[in-house]
Amino acid sequence: MTQLAFTTSSERLPSYETHYTFTAAKYDECTWQRLLPDSLEGYRYHLAFELGCVEGFKTGYISVSKAGAAVCIAPIFITNYALDTTVQGRMKAITRRVSQWLPSLMTVRLLCVGSPVTDSAQIGFFKDQPLDAEMIRQLSEKLNEVADREGASVIAFKDVLAAETNQLQPLLEAQGYSCLDNMPVAKNSINFKDLDDYISTLSASTRKDLRRKLKKFDQLRIEEHDGLPPHLEQIYQLYLNCYEKSELKFERLTLAFFESLAGLMPMQCRFVLYYFEDKLIGFNCLLHGNGVLMDKYIGMDYLHSTQVNLYSLSWLYKIKMCIRDGFHTLQSGQAAYESKLSFGATLEQTHILFKHRNKLINPILKLAAHALAYGNFDPALKALNKKSK
Repeated sequence: MTQLAFTTSSERLPSYETHYTFTAAKYDECTWQRLLPDSLEGYRYHLAFELGCVEGFKTGYISVSKAGAAVCIAPIFITNYALDTTVQGRMKAITRRVSQWLPSLMTVRLLCVGSPVTDSAQIGFFKDQPLDAEMIRQLSEKLNEVADREGASVIAFKDVLAAETNQLQPLLEAQGYSCLDNMPVAKNSINFKDLDDYISTLSASTRKDLRRKLKKFDQLRIEEHDGLPPHLEQIYQLYLNCYEKSELKFERLTLAFFESLAGLMPMQCRFVLYYFEDKLIGFNCLLHGNGVLMDKYIGMDYLHSTQVNLYSLSWLYKIKMCIRDGFHTLQSGQAAYESKLSFGATLEQTHILFKHRNKLINPILKLAAHALAYGNFDPALKALNKKSK
């Protein structure tokens, strides 16, 4: 007689398993590609950030598996985060003073899903496995476990695009998370026959301004380098020039990051170098593939770059590259929205989903997050939001 074996609900194996690791290399590139197909900010990009050893950031990865196969990889980082990081203008002076008086009030230990160097969260989900409450519950539990280990009081999902927010928000709200608009991603659709055709689509004032600046194009010598470029140390100094001048500071990248990025992604990473009177005065670091040219980093010698209006001319050169090489999208990332909008970009909203692990403090964090949100301080976004109402 055949005996049937029964198991109680407490004996059943969990439908998901979660794991935490310190390196993207824990999972082979094929797994990353399956979960993040064709992403320019996937496996190798995360490895480059790891190898860059950026001060103040500890990286890791949480995977969720089902039947032994990974169905989710969530990059994470841990850092001490100043709540006024995205504040600009006069308000910044006030929050900086408060930070000096009460540093523990304005800085939190943050565990964040995402990466400091990606335009969006880049969470890898198996597309044939729909999100469900149990998967997200177990991911949330693992995040809580890592937060305990790292002493993090706040957990957040950073730069989640709208389509993913629609799926994640109701599931994460059940775990105590709130949702807030974050910095949008700027993109230009490229469907122009030439540069003049592109310029003709812009406002009259922008057309006039760009055509005036174009007269200085001949003063530049421009080089393109796929993979590792020459003069990397000079390039890095130009990057630092922009970093130090920027009011919005988060991660301070290292020379090792740029070297690792170029070495790991030689067929997808391009450096454009701009010379004026044989002097290197600027660069763009670009990622490209699958019809997208992604503008990641810029650096300038401000003394000379202003003489030739390098920011505008480098933008026009990127448009020319897109037309020449058949890219359908120029993705120029976050910040500098005023100029990007004037150059014809559209904005794709991102969101941050967050919670304080102390339920009593969580309502206060929600109020602070709304008050200090980037959109409250960027003039271009404020005008755009006012216009849309």
